[in-house]
Amino acid sequence: MTTLLMYLAVTFCTVTSAHAADPPHHLDGPDAPPVTLANTETRQLRATSNGQLYQLKIKFPRGYETETAHYPVLYVTDAETNFGAVSYIVQRLTKDHLIPKVLVVGIAYDTDYRNFYRLRSRDLTPTEDPDLRIGGRAVADPTGGANAFCDFIEDQLVPFIDRKYRTKKGDRALYGHSYGGLFGCHVLLSRPDLFQRYLLLSPSLWFDDRVMFDRIESAIRPTAPLVVYLASGELEGRIDDLQVRFVELLNNHPHPQIELTSEVLENETHRTIFGRGITNGLRRIYAEQP
Repeated sequence: MTTLLMYLAVTFCTVTSAHAADPPHHLDGPDAPPVTLANTETRQLRATSNGQLYQLKIKFPRGYETETAHYPVLYVTDAETNFGAVSYIVQRLTKDHLIPKVLVVGIAYDTDYRNFYRLRSRDLTPTEDPDLRIGGRAVADPTGGANAFCDFIEDQLVPFIDRKYRTKKGDRALYGHSYGGLFGCHVLLSRPDLFQRYLLLSPSLWFDDRVMFDRIESAIRPTAPLVVYLASGELEGRIDDLQVRFVELLNNHPHPQIELTSEVLENETHRTIFGRGITNGLRRIYAEQP
């Protein structure tokens, strides 16, 4: 019953966040106020690497306005669909003292649903694949912009967040699902020290003929300890199989600085993994903190 209630709550938060960028549809007229999440604000920041204007969704830990503490930062990709769910679970785990208080930063586009999927395809994939057609689309979505997106995070977003908010510098986590999980694997292998904690769900390791597998041997080694959590659902088919193989290859090239946990969650699909995956992942990557 507890798991069911958590799933329903997460689903509600995810749907609320997912439709934030869609045109409002007021049943009782144009003056009906929209639903908003408590203790949040939005900012905008334009990337010099790709020209994109990003919407930043900020979720403050409870007590931020009255405390003087500095907080770890959890960066969330695909914030249109993930910000509400992640923020809610962070709030509940913090209340039970299972993870520390965290500042959540969602990276969004403030656009319609179709364009959101085009932009995430561009930003979260490491190579260009002009032949990729998802969902039978006549025109391929753009791909191969992960390095430019990573430049934006490293050169602009992280300094901006550290300047505007009370952050614990050097304690950054990255959350990603699907293409976001693929992006996290790309960062882990190419710029591992950008984040100290990685929570990656259902990574799309099938992308571009499994290009991530070819990069493991030549991966950049981290200079400081990292905690990495990967999970997929047993009902995802090739995604969970590829995750298991990816982890096997990583373990064949072990590095003492990387603490890696991998799970395949029973009876979960690509669209139901969020509740358990985010919860387990947050508890794992912040396990050493009170």
